[in-house]
Amino acid sequence: MTTAHSASFGSESGNGGNLRIRPDSAGDPAGNAPAPAGIVGEVIEASATRFIAQCPADRLHAPPDLGTFVKICPSPPRAASAPAPPDDPFADAPTPAPLKADDETIYALVCEASTGSREPGRRAAAYGLSEADLRAQQPQIFALLATEFAALHVGHAQDGRLRPYLPPRPPRLHAFVYACDDAEICALAEAPDLLRTLLGASGEVSADELVAACLRHAYQCRNQDFAFLVRAGKQLAGLLRDDPERLSALLRKIQP
Repeated sequence: MTTAHSASFGSESGNGGNLRIRPDSAGDPAGNAPAPAGIVGEVIEASATRFIAQCPADRLHAPPDLGTFVKICPSPPRAASAPAPPDDPFADAPTPAPLKADDETIYALVCEASTGSREPGRRAAAYGLSEADLRAQQPQIFALLATEFAALHVGHAQDGRLRPYLPPRPPRLHAFVYACDDAEICALAEAPDLLRTLLGASGEVSADELVAACLRHAYQCRNQDFAFLVRAGKQLAGLLRDDPERLSALLRKIQP
């Protein structure tokens, strides 16, 4: 068996631009174990600035979308409601309410994903069959595959509030990763320095694509709140005032 195709959303310096699939990664070695409720991944590598997680077997080829927020919690997460959008689209950003999150919760933004073999150094061969036919004739092939994603740390919870900067330490290996709820997405997307940080990110996918994906996702989670896009556009205009062509291209990517 050789590895499946790989489709990266970005790269980390020193890893060759591809996520590394490990045979001893998270999940059932046979690839059959269902994921616990709400879990989108399990941490298999961590650093001060990012982590890599392997998706459960039932999320093969289905990592969290590029530009979505995820979190690592010390205990299973609790639901929260998103704030109502303001009436004035040109109003300043509302003050985020305290998050109902446990201390040491780490927030991150998905910046990369890959699907490949659990065995390093092996690639997939074409079989000339549809996925349905391949699953029917050789189902064992899919037990040898895994999907991983990488995420940049963008904040953490302390004293019940969002701290929009790097956590004091990396997440623990084998910690579960969850999707953020709408209230957390609203607070994270309004963090004053988020766009500045993302504009400086490096990877195979341009920083502009990552920023645009993040803002489009947050816009949808805010019930298509146009005021949010106006505020984001004003901030981008200030950050990119010396590069009007880049600014114009980025604003076109976030048009609803």
